[in-house]
Amino acid sequence: MDMLLRQRVRLAGLAALGGIVALLLIMQSIFAEVVSSERWVNHSHQVRTTATLVLSHILSAESAQRLYLLVHAPEARDRFQGYRDDTTNQLLALTTLLSDNPDQVRRASTLTALANARLDALQVLMQAPAGSPPDTITLERGESLMAEVREQVAIIDGTEQALLVQRQGRVNTLRLLFVAGSVVICLVAGGLVWRLSSGAMTEADRESRMRQQLQDMLDEKGRLLREINHRVGNGLSMIGTLLQLQTHDTKDPQAERALAEARTRVLAINEVHKRMLQAETVDEVEFGALLPAFCREVAAEYGALDRVQVTSTPVLLPVETGVALALILNEMLTPTLRRSDELYSPVQLTLAVVDNRLSCIIDDPSGQLPTDMGAARLAGIGMTVVQALCRQIGAEMAFDKAGTQFYISITVPRARKVQAA
Repeated sequence: MDMLLRQRVRLAGLAALGGIVALLLIMQSIFAEVVSSERWVNHSHQVRTTATLVLSHILSAESAQRLYLLVHAPEARDRFQGYRDDTTNQLLALTTLLSDNPDQVRRASTLTALANARLDALQVLMQAPAGSPPDTITLERGESLMAEVREQVAIIDGTEQALLVQRQGRVNTLRLLFVAGSVVICLVAGGLVWRLSSGAMTEADRESRMRQQLQDMLDEKGRLLREINHRVGNGLSMIGTLLQLQTHDTKDPQAERALAEARTRVLAINEVHKRMLQAETVDEVEFGALLPAFCREVAAEYGALDRVQVTSTPVLLPVETGVALALILNEMLTPTLRRSDELYSPVQLTLAVVDNRLSCIIDDPSGQLPTDMGAARLAGIGMTVVQALCRQIGAEMAFDKAGTQFYISITVPRARKVQAA
């Protein structure tokens, strides 16, 4: 489901991106049209301005011609010639500007002919001798030529004005389209960014909630596990207490002995459990630190508190291995600790770890340990427990013929020494 959702989101993102690219291409085309239309608008303005300049230069040439006729000043003749040249240049420019419009080209040609005719007529009058009467026909013809010039300029200007309105309207329309397209692109891009950021935030929130839920579940699991462990520990302590009370109430020595042995076994399990609770672990126990306290508990049970001397190396063991090893040591210590004769030398218990090989040696100078497996079998249910536990954890054990030493060795892949702080 998540994969399908991701694919849909990816396709939606690609579609949105494609839409933005298409809009950008359209916007580029619109922008190019706007630029082109604005050029045509400027073109119309130039045509109108040039046509107006043509008329203005002709009128200025008339003024210079009249001034020359009145005072015959050479400056007036030069001025007339300058205006005539300007008129010719503007007519050429106008013809060039109107080259794209055949109708306007014809009008420009007519205007050029009329303007040249008017300027030629003015120049003819300027060449007449001073004091000669003005030619009335020429003057009337000049006025009619100027009327036709004004008419052609007005037609050209009106045509360009109409084209200017059309072109300006097109420019305005294209500008509106460009603005609308820009707004659409901004909205689409903003929506895409919002969608992506919202999706990212939603995904982050979902992951955060999942992590929080997982952490809450782990915390709840830890709390329940601690509660169970506490109850198990309380149950073991209660069983030990009940066995102790039953031992005190029992008059039969054999039953008392069996109850005491059962109590020490419960103590062995409880000691491992207490160490596990103190370390707040569920799968490992620090057996090197557990061993001295455990031996004191067992020795105290038989009133031989000072009989066991422990030398141990800090080492972490799996809980199941630690429980089994504690029970084995309990069964081996019980026969010698049961004898409370102070003449007996202290029992020495040594725990060592080399690589992944753990070894434990019990030295009992009093010789109360079994001398071999045959003697061990005669020791009763305790040795049956030892043999079963050794098979369970894959341990090897050996006895001294004099009954002074017991050796147990086990390979524990997970065993590791505790690092010094």
